[in-house]
Amino acid sequence: MVTVGMTSPSPSRFTYDFSIWYCLHDDSIASCISMMLKKQGLQGYAEHQDQVAGTSILMTATEVIQASRVAIVILSASSLDDPWCQRVVEWNLHHVIEQEGTKMIPVYVDVEKEQVPLVLRHLNELDYRNKFFERRLLESLKSIMPPAGRARAVRPSKATSAKSRVSR
Repeated sequence: MVTVGMTSPSPSRFTYDFSIWYCLHDDSIASCISMMLKKQGLQGYAEHQDQVAGTSILMTATEVIQASRVAIVILSASSLDDPWCQRVVEWNLHHVIEQEGTKMIPVYVDVEKEQVPLVLRHLNELDYRNKFFERRLLESLKSIMPPAGRARAVRPSKATSAKSRVSR
């Protein structure tokens, strides 16, 4: 079982290929995107769907952000007005700036670039309503993925490997 620690994984050892961050109002859109990507064999985390009851939402969010190769942020009228969504976008952006090898893809849903916070306008966005959305998202992810094309599980430590050799 892979656990997500508080330390940042190296670029070659992400738990998730992607994570999707969104306002609960946009759950159906997030579900469609997540299912499409998982059908392509990618490992992902969808914010409101994969949360585990009884865990800290704050801790989970920071751990998932650190463990994701790509953050897909759904920007809609609802999410742009929601303080929690704004905070998660800021954390993702901070992580992208601090960690080489991680990316953030803003997905616009019925919003114009002028409505999006200035700090996000420098990122190339995707328009969910565009007929080429799916192809462009898959191409964007393909360009970011390592040659193997999948998130790699965190390798066991040398101590764990040594224990397994001793118990054989």
